[in-house]
Amino acid sequence: MKKVRYNLVDEIRGLAIILMIIFHFFYDLNILSFVKIDFAKDPFWWGFPRVIVFLFFLSVGIGLPLAHTPQIKWNKFWQRFLKISGFALLITLVTYFLFPDRWVYFGTLHSIAVCSVLALPFLKLPKVGLIIFLALAIPSTFFNLDIPWIALHDFSMDYISPFPWFGVVALGIFFFHLKFHHLNLSKWGLGPLLGPLRYMGKHSLVIYVLHQPIIFGTLFALSKLIS
Repeated sequence: MKKVRYNLVDEIRGLAIILMIIFHFFYDLNILSFVKIDFAKDPFWWGFPRVIVFLFFLSVGIGLPLAHTPQIKWNKFWQRFLKISGFALLITLVTYFLFPDRWVYFGTLHSIAVCSVLALPFLKLPKVGLIIFLALAIPSTFFNLDIPWIALHDFSMDYISPFPWFGVVALGIFFFHLKFHHLNLSKWGLGPLLGPLRYMGKHSLVIYVLHQPIIFGTLFALSKLIS
């Protein structure tokens, strides 16, 4: 019997990739002094990357039980884990030499790898997933509380702690059991947009790794030409 493919996870990842490219374009413009943006204090630019991270981690939470139901496919899981971890290490090494003051020691991919392992015991426990999300999201969102015994120094250009973001992965598991992945966006008149989103979602890891060197390299070359 042919396996049904649900496209929503790819569409969510694709949207996150597009938003990330937009964010990093302006981030690099700021680094190279084309524009002046205070990413820490401007409400829009402070919130924008957090929306992107939310989408990535939500797709992880939905995608894990989707790929590993009714049981965990260990070979498939560890292959993807090693691929994500390998790219995370590559980003760490490259940024350490290019941006030693802001190198990425624990970014989005590092956190996704860790959260993927942490999520395995909860793939069939959606209610526990919801409780985990609420327990992690409410203190950090509404009371501005962090988890000091887990959090690390945040000097990096891309620091994403597993906590509270693991809560979004847990929320994704809860959404999976609500059959959120059955949602068909083509019925909303979004058909022409979905093909590119799905393509980018399917190749999100490669795009994630390559887009920033391409954007920064292009803008850096342009800045040298102008100056």
